[in-house]
Amino acid sequence: MTELKKTTMENKIIEAARTVFIERGYAETSMSEIATKAGINRPALHYYFRTKDKMFQAVFGSIVSSVIPQVFDAIMQREKSIAERIECIINAYYNLFESTPHLPLFMLRELNRDPELLIKTILGLNITETMRKAITSLQEEMEEGKLKKVPLQFIFFNFYSLLTFPFLTIDISRKVFDNNEESFRKSLDEWKKNIIFQMENLLKA
Repeated sequence: MTELKKTTMENKIIEAARTVFIERGYAETSMSEIATKAGINRPALHYYFRTKDKMFQAVFGSIVSSVIPQVFDAIMQREKSIAERIECIINAYYNLFESTPHLPLFMLRELNRDPELLIKTILGLNITETMRKAITSLQEEMEEGKLKKVPLQFIFFNFYSLLTFPFLTIDISRKVFDNNEESFRKSLDEWKKNIIFQMENLLKA
């Protein structure tokens, strides 16, 4: 098997596993279900991913790798305003959530289920240095008076709670407010303005 075919098949399996994991959660997902979704038999799946943990790590890695570079780039663009940078970060996540709106709920479940596996997976992605550079850059801007001195944990809590809550409550809000897909998108557009406003108030020096 050529490397190109192998990579293509691996990507196909990861996409299939991602769909099943998000729909059913890690605990309720079997390797057989992933194989069926990918259109291959179980021995073929085991050729690429020998355990469910390895499969999960590949799925989580693909999710993080698809968004972290964009978040890092936005943080490092110091010439842009706070509002512009925050909007870039929100758009990166919204683009990710558009095709998988239940992804934040899946991530929250897995954080509670096995935080050690999640931390191990993150450390294995080789993004520690990227995160360190982003944190250092924010701290430098605070020291230079370009950003308000705010604990980084506060920034993390504020941003990710505002970002993910509409998706964590998507099923409830659709029933309570009779939202269809179009009205939900419109609500997200308005909510994005609120996130930018809140984060700008938090960070603007």
